[in-house]
Amino acid sequence: MAGLENLSERDRAVLRSIFDPTATIGDVADDGDSFLNDVQDTTETDKQSIALCLQGVQLAEAGKYEEALGLLNKGVDIAPERPSGYNDRAQLFRLMKRDDDAIQDLDRVLQLTEGQASRARALALCQRGVLMRKRGADDQARAAFTEAAKLGSGFAKKQIVELNPYAALCNQMLSQVMRGDKDIKL
Repeated sequence: MAGLENLSERDRAVLRSIFDPTATIGDVADDGDSFLNDVQDTTETDKQSIALCLQGVQLAEAGKYEEALGLLNKGVDIAPERPSGYNDRAQLFRLMKRDDDAIQDLDRVLQLTEGQASRARALALCQRGVLMRKRGADDQARAAFTEAAKLGSGFAKKQIVELNPYAALCNQMLSQVMRGDKDIKL
C-alpha cells in the first residue's frame, strides 16, 4: 500500500482502532488475528483509492466526519471493485450512527469477496456481527462472527465466546468468585 509502509507502530494502531470494530489503541498491537497475507498487486486506480481512503481516515480521526465521508466516497467511486474502501466507509458510517448505510457497504464487501479468505471479508463480517449484536439479532451476529473466526479474526473468536450463554454464565460466576462475593448468583 502506497504510503503506509512509513507509518509508525502508533500510527498503525490509531488507524486500526478507527477501522477495527472494537479495537482500542491499547489492544491493537496483538489482537490474536491470524490472517493469511492477502495483499494483492494494486493498480494505479487502487493506489489512488487507497490514498483517498487514508486521507479520509485521518479526517475521521480528527472528528471531521463529513469531510472524511467525501474522501471515502471518492475512494470508493474510483475503485468500486476494491472491498477495503467499502469497509472503511462502513466504519465511518458506524461512527456517524448511520448503521443502515454501513450495512449496505458491508453487503457490498461480502459480495466482492464471496469465496475468498481475505482480511477485508473478515473485517466486514466483524462489523456486521457488531451491528447485528447491537440490534439484538444474536443469531445473525453469531453467524457473522463464526465465519470471520474461520478466516482468522481473533476479535470474532472472542465475540463467539461472549455470545455463548453458558460461557457468559461461567464468566459471571468466575467474576463473582474473584471479587470474593459470598453469595454467588446463578
